[in-house]
Amino acid sequence: MCGLRSITLGTTNIEQTKHFMVDILGLNYEELLENSIRFGDADISPGTRLQFIQVPSEQLEESHFVGIGLRTPTDSGLEEYAEILSNKDIPFTTVKELNGNKYFSLEDNNGHIFSIYSNENNYGVGLGMPSFESAVNPLHQVQGLGPVILKVNHVDITGQILTNIFGLEVFAEYQPFDNADYHVQVFKVGTGGLGGEIHLMPVETEMTMPECGAVDQVEFETKDADFFNQAKSRLDEVEIPYQTLEQDDIESIRITENSGLSFIFTLQK
Repeated sequence: MCGLRSITLGTTNIEQTKHFMVDILGLNYEELLENSIRFGDADISPGTRLQFIQVPSEQLEESHFVGIGLRTPTDSGLEEYAEILSNKDIPFTTVKELNGNKYFSLEDNNGHIFSIYSNENNYGVGLGMPSFESAVNPLHQVQGLGPVILKVNHVDITGQILTNIFGLEVFAEYQPFDNADYHVQVFKVGTGGLGGEIHLMPVETEMTMPECGAVDQVEFETKDADFFNQAKSRLDEVEIPYQTLEQDDIESIRITENSGLSFIFTLQK
């Protein structure tokens, strides 16, 4: 297993999202179809990819994403982003810590919560390549995905799929706030660290499939063909429906929960 590969989520305005991601956070981009766009490092490499699809505003009211992490190389990157956001009058939280890794959070134009983490004390999944054409200093640009926090209808069922089918490892749990009546479960993808974590928490009200179909997606990857084929076999054994995609040097399987959240497992050949 290698780690998180990409995140896909909705936006009500592609141009506003492009401005936020490129002009403020300094990411590179490429336009995909008419209603979608992808952001990432200089090469828009796997492990750095954020993909947005334009959706009706009512669909964003039930996003599965509670938080999406982005990684800057050092603590100095947090200072630079704090200065950028302050100059743009964009609110952000105070600096906090997760397992010794400093971060702060902010909202984009859609109300999605993004957390910028310092990778200074991190281990595991590495960073991507900075761009010298970015609005942000190459030494400090966000160059990798960080922990993704998801809310799901049934944490136990989703957790069993992640562990028993895709081979992720449950390695921690925590209370999100004092007196919380539930714990967030943390799953390790590949070598782990900030670039290889999926956090699951329960929804307050059960979510259903959006009218325009599934949009929210989390993709993780492996380079082990046997491991990938075993996951396919396990899906067949328990009769969980899935879709397949083969393109260039990758092969993917995708499953979609009834709530509209998709998990994509990709073999990088």
